[in-house]
Amino acid sequence: MEEIKKNIENTDIKAIIFDIDGTLVDTFEVYQKVFNQGTEQYGAVPVAKNVLREYLAKGLSLRQILQNVFPSPIDDDVYATCRTDILERFKKAELGEVKAFPGTEELFGHLLQKGIKIGIATGRMSSDEDEWSRFRNLGLDGYISAIVTSKEMQHRKPAPDVVIECARRLNISPENCIVIGDTVADILAARNAGSLSAAVTTGHEDEDNLLKERPDVIFNSISDLADYLK
Repeated sequence: MEEIKKNIENTDIKAIIFDIDGTLVDTFEVYQKVFNQGTEQYGAVPVAKNVLREYLAKGLSLRQILQNVFPSPIDDDVYATCRTDILERFKKAELGEVKAFPGTEELFGHLLQKGIKIGIATGRMSSDEDEWSRFRNLGLDGYISAIVTSKEMQHRKPAPDVVIECARRLNISPENCIVIGDTVADILAARNAGSLSAAVTTGHEDEDNLLKERPDVIFNSISDLADYLK
C-alpha cells in the first residue's frame, strides 16, 4: 500500500473518472429483476444473481448475455424487442428504486473543492443524454463535467476507448486521471489508457479477482475513497 500511495502522491491528479453501476450506484438488484421479467416471455429460465454478476463482471454486452440465457439463437428483431423491453422496465424501476451509494455526493463535493474534475465512463450502451438524466434524478449532475457511454465507442472495456474519450472531453491527459470502477475490465481500461486505477468492492466482481489485476489502490466503498483522498 505504501508503494501505491507513493505512486498516487507523485501523480498530478486533475480528474477522477468513475464507472457507474456497482461503483456510484447500486443497480444490480433492480437490473436482475427487470432482466428476468424481460426474458421470461421468450422461455428463458430466470438468471441467478451469481450468474448475472459473472456476466456483467466480464463486460459482456446485453446481446451476449441474452444469447447465453435464451433457449435458442436470437435474431436481430428478437434482440431489439427484448432489449427495448428490458431498458424501458429498468428506466421506470430506476427512478424510484436506485440510489447512489452513501457518501457519493460528499465525495463529489470534496473533489470539486480541491479543483479535481469529475467524469463518467460507463460500459452502459445507453446514450449520454439518458445518463445525464439519471444523474439529474440523483441530484449529482451539477458535479459532473463529462459523461461517455460505450454506445459512442467502437470498443468496450477493457479497451481504453471510454476512458480516453472522457479525459479528452475533460481536457485532461489520461495520465493525470484516476479511473475508479468495480470490475477487472475497469482496471484494465484504466491501465490501457495510461491512467491510475482504483477499484471498489461494491459491485459485480469478486475482491480476489480485483486484487489479481493489481489496481493502484482498492477500497471497500466510495466513502473509504473519500477518506483516503482527504
